[in-house]
Amino acid sequence: MSDSLLTNLGFCAVIGGLGGYYLHGQIKERQQAAVIQPATPEQSAVAISPAARPQSASVVSLPRVNGQFFTQARVNSGSVRFLVDTGASSVALTLDDARRAGIDPRALQYTITVNTANGQTKAAPVTLKDVQIGGIRVRNVEGLVLADGLHISLLGMTFLGELQKVEATPTQLMMRL
Repeated sequence: MSDSLLTNLGFCAVIGGLGGYYLHGQIKERQQAAVIQPATPEQSAVAISPAARPQSASVVSLPRVNGQFFTQARVNSGSVRFLVDTGASSVALTLDDARRAGIDPRALQYTITVNTANGQTKAAPVTLKDVQIGGIRVRNVEGLVLADGLHISLLGMTFLGELQKVEATPTQLMMRL
């Protein structure tokens, strides 16, 4: 996992109906806890990666459900349901979803302490070989597996930042590779 991801770890989650919270902080030695603050619109904006230019355009449209966007994705060898979260710096998997993706929980090293809306927990850095949603496929996606504290996995910026375009409207979310 890159040092830049560990240095700027942050994600926004809707957990237990508490609304959006932005987790941020400097994690220099992979042990320092971060701080939770309410998310601002700037922290929820999507950054478009100029390096990710499509060879052929693939577009996925997701409907808005109760104000949120959810998607089913193929992660490594398994199927994972995600909350699309532009405020999340990283893809964050629940332990159950990590198992579905073929990750051996016994091989994980929970070296990062993070705070979520449900309290402090540990996270293990992972590299996901493939994350695919419809015709969009991104390889070697950096992510985290949380020991607890998440009720649904988050599709964050380590995936979304590789796309050419992510656009939300009142009724749908469009992703383009």
